[in-house]
Amino acid sequence: FRSQTPTSTMDSQLQSVCTAAKGHGVTIYGIAFEAPSGGASQISKCASSPAHYFNASGLQIRTAFRAIASNISQLRLTQ
Repeated sequence: FRSQTPTSTMDSQLQSVCTAAKGHGVTIYGIAFEAPSGGASQISKCASSPAHYFNASGLQIRTAFRAIASNISQLRLTQ
């Protein structure tokens, strides 16, 4: 037996989890790697801010991870 969850339900669940995490002070980074526009939109909404969202394709994924690593390293040095 196999069932499918509607995309709208999955989107709603994702946003609920993201909202709860942000409410507990979690910083959320989002990378939409070669994602369709709907998925990229949901990931963008989930990210803590526009600066925490990356829309990457191909080798741009490396740049996204480097930016995240740099940001996390700076947080450790200042907190």
